Amino acid sequence: MLPLAGHALRDVEGDSLFDLKFDDSAESSLFLDGPFFLSAAGEAEEFVPPHAEWVRDVLSSLIGVRVDSARYDRNSNLRIQFTDERELLVPDGPFENWHTSNNADTLLHGGCGRVG
Repeated sequence: MLPLAGHALRDVEGDSLFDLKFDDSAESSLFLDGPFFLSAAGEAEEFVPPHAEWVRDVLSSLIGVRVDSARYDRNSNLRIQFTDERELLVPDGPFENWHTSNNADTLLHGGCGRVG
């Protein structure tokens, strides 16, 4: 589990690969390095890098929305549920698809069937 529950997305950085910044005191960051899905109202849309510029606008629509839960499984699938019922899913892949870090020395990489 990532310690993001109750915290909101505060910024989206990057042009074709995105770094999501959260408002927690540890200044958590989630770098999306592979394909991801964003779902709303039961409809999921897949985004595959390199991402078009407008994908940042899609992610930016989550700025200010709090995280309900942020979990990864042993196969490195990452699922972040937001309080507005949207969900970000970063599936496992052949490469490290996501990376998270913060100033409390947390550093995790997800992909290749594992989290490390």
